[in-house]
Amino acid sequence: MPQIGQFTSSDSKLTKIWQVADRTLRLCSGIFFIDGIKRDRWVWAGDAFQCFYMNRYDFFDKEIVERTILGLRGELNIKQHLDTIVDYSMYWLIGIELYYETFADKHFLKAVYPKLKKLIDFSLEATDDNGFIHERKGDWIYIDWADFDHQGPLCAEQIVLARALQSVIKVSKLLNKDSQKYERHFQKLRKNIDKYYWDDQKHAYVDSYESGKQRVSRHANIFAILFDYVDSQRMESIFKDVLLNDEIPQINTPYFKFWELEAFAKAGYYQKVLDVIKTYWGGMLDNGATTFWEYFDPAEKGNERFAMYGDKYGKSLCHAWGSSPIYLIGRYLIGLKPTQPGYKTFEIHPQLALMGNFKGKFPISAEGDYIALEVKDRMLTIDATKAGGTLIIGHKRISIPTEHRESIVIEGNK
Repeated sequence: MPQIGQFTSSDSKLTKIWQVADRTLRLCSGIFFIDGIKRDRWVWAGDAFQCFYMNRYDFFDKEIVERTILGLRGELNIKQHLDTIVDYSMYWLIGIELYYETFADKHFLKAVYPKLKKLIDFSLEATDDNGFIHERKGDWIYIDWADFDHQGPLCAEQIVLARALQSVIKVSKLLNKDSQKYERHFQKLRKNIDKYYWDDQKHAYVDSYESGKQRVSRHANIFAILFDYVDSQRMESIFKDVLLNDEIPQINTPYFKFWELEAFAKAGYYQKVLDVIKTYWGGMLDNGATTFWEYFDPAEKGNERFAMYGDKYGKSLCHAWGSSPIYLIGRYLIGLKPTQPGYKTFEIHPQLALMGNFKGKFPISAEGDYIALEVKDRMLTIDATKAGGTLIIGHKRISIPTEHRESIVIEGNK
C-alpha cells in the first residue's frame, strides 16, 4: 500500500498514534481488508466497513474496497447474514453508499445492485409488524462486545437497519430503481423506534422495550446522534445523561470508540475527541502496543490484558478497527470531507486552536490527488492538486487554489 496519507504533530504522542494506526491498517490490508493478522485473518464486515472510512485518509485505494465488498457478499442468492451477523449485513448496505460518496463510480453500483436488493429483501423478511428486525436461528445480533438487554428486538439493531434502508433508498434513486417499498418501511421503522424505545424519564433510548428493565447503553444513543435521528433537545439530553454520564458502562473496544468519538465530534466536542485519542489509544501505547488491539480496558493489568474468548492469549493485538485515529484525525481534527461524490468538491476545516504545529498530507482521489497543509509558527500553508476545495477558518471560507501554495496567518481559529 503506497504511503500517501501522512501526519506529524508537535505533540509526539499524537504523531506516534497516527504512525501505529497506519501500521495496523497496513498489516490488515492486502487482497481485502481483514480483521487482524493473528487469529481470524478474515473479512469481517464490521471491521471492513470502518476500514472504508480510514482508507479515505491513508491509501484511497479503490480496488481494495471493491474486492472487499465483493468478497463479503459472495453469490447473488443469500441464505445467511454476512459473517452470520445481522448488523454486519446492514454495514455492507451502508458501505455501498459510502463507496459512491468516495469514488463516484456508478458502474460498480450497477454491478452490485442486484446483490444489494437481495440482501435488504432477505433482511426485511425477518421484520415484524412494527418494522423491527429479529434474529433467525443461526443469526448473531452483535453491535459490540458489550452487555446488552437482548430480550426482544435490540434498539441499536433497529437504528442500524433504518440507516441501511436510507442507503438502499439513495442507491436505488441514483440508479433510477423503484424504492417505494423501502421508503415505506423506513418511515414505519423510524416512527416505531421513537415510540417503543425512547424513555422520557431516562432521556435516552433503551435496549429493550419488552423486558421492562429500561436498560440504557451508549450504543443506540450514539447511532441516533450519528444518523440525525434526534433533534437538538434530545441530542443534548443524550450527551448529558448517557455519553457524559460515567454511570453508563464505558465502551472498551476501539471499534465502538470510533462511533462514540464521531458522535462527540459531530456535536463539536473536539477537545474531548483529542483527549480520548491520546488517553485510550495512547493507553495502549503505554501498555507496550506496537499495533492497536481488538479490545482495551485500561483497568486490566498483567497478562489479563491479552486474554479473550477464554484463551489466555486470545486477543488480537493488531486489529483493523483499532486504526480509527486515522479517520478521526483526518475527518474531524483536520476537518477534511467530500461535499460532492468523488471529492468533486471538498472542504477542509482544521481545528487550529487544538492542534498546535502539525503537518499533514491526505489523498482526495484514486488517481493520486492530495491536499497538504502545515501549521508552523502561526502560519498555515496549504497545497492542493485538485480543484474544488474550500478552506474554512472560523466564519471565513477560502477557495483553495491549485496553481500555487497559499499561506495564511492564523490566531486561534481565526
